[in-house]
Amino acid sequence: MSSMAERAERAGIPVHTFDLENDQRFGVDPFAVWDEAASVAPLFYSPAGRGFLVAADYDTVKTVLQNPRMWSNLPSTITYTKEDVEMDVPPITMDPPQHTAYRKALIPLFSPRAVAPLEPRIREIAHQLCDEIEEAGECDVMRDFAGRLPAQFFLEWLGLAEGDVRRMYQLAQAATFDFPTQEQRTAIEAEINGIVGASITARRAEPADDLATAFTHLRVDGEPVEEGLLVGMATLAFIAGQETTSTQFGWMLWHLGRVEEDRRLLQERPEVIPDAIEELMRVYNTGGPAGRVAAADGELNGYPVRAGDRLFLARCGADRQTDRQVQLLRTPNRHSAFGLGIHRCLGSHVARIEMRIGLEVWQERFPDYRVPADFVPQFRWGSFMQQLVSLPVELSPATVA
Repeated sequence: MSSMAERAERAGIPVHTFDLENDQRFGVDPFAVWDEAASVAPLFYSPAGRGFLVAADYDTVKTVLQNPRMWSNLPSTITYTKEDVEMDVPPITMDPPQHTAYRKALIPLFSPRAVAPLEPRIREIAHQLCDEIEEAGECDVMRDFAGRLPAQFFLEWLGLAEGDVRRMYQLAQAATFDFPTQEQRTAIEAEINGIVGASITARRAEPADDLATAFTHLRVDGEPVEEGLLVGMATLAFIAGQETTSTQFGWMLWHLGRVEEDRRLLQERPEVIPDAIEELMRVYNTGGPAGRVAAADGELNGYPVRAGDRLFLARCGADRQTDRQVQLLRTPNRHSAFGLGIHRCLGSHVARIEMRIGLEVWQERFPDYRVPADFVPQFRWGSFMQQLVSLPVELSPATVA
């Protein structure tokens, strides 16, 4: 049987080395790397790692994500790494019909109706963090606000003891921004599962009004969920609920702290913040890496697919390709920041509320903040996203106590 590289050559599919693990440019300007990939072709072959296809425009990404029968997300090795590292994070790593049943059971936990009562607590936390910043008189947004608001809220909602919060944050960072070996990833997931599992066990004995308690009542097709699977789903909620939101929120404040015109627009018209969030997610899509494995023979953009072929979804570049300029009032807004198709992010409502409230409170409390003109950003990147390492901002004396 011919190799992926051989079939790509015969089909006229371009070859471009896209190396998420080793390309140091991700630490200098990650979006330039994504834009470069998107400019190669809608579909190309990368010889990096073990070799894989790259879907690099919105329509190709959408085609793959909306065809789970062809492109499976069952537990498998990460498609773009040199070493074989398997990842199993249910319900993401499920295919229909199993995925359909589990997603149906989980939707009520994260629906707008379930999330709306949480808004006052999110706003309260945001103001508390701003109080601390005012008292300090200085701020690193990633350390003091964007990184803390989602983590503090979500870990509280998940019913974790306060002593577990710092360790869970460290574990989420390792799972998201490192390229661990199989042994290291297994150890990270085991420790997270242990902490989350203990919270679920505690809530069975003493129920509370939180997400951990809701997980204890979860039923799929009327039956209780097996404990290991239940903990795995709660663990995914924990990682996605804090790390991805804080990272995305940081990019938003980075943009607004540099572009006064956009910052002023949101101050003068706070009602457009929801539209602005969609646009900033599109241009600064942090959910870059995602992979699929072909479940059957077929065809994609003229490439003869064979079962077992590895494919990487360059969603960040694909979203930016439509327009790399920020237009905060853009509507409708096509983007894949929360995914597309059956695996679209279950927690999107929670993330949107956190970012909306966070922006509302931040703009209210620090209307004249700005990123210093001499600030040189540094980025961390890893197996699932790219993030600002730090983001110092200058606060107007009028807004600092």
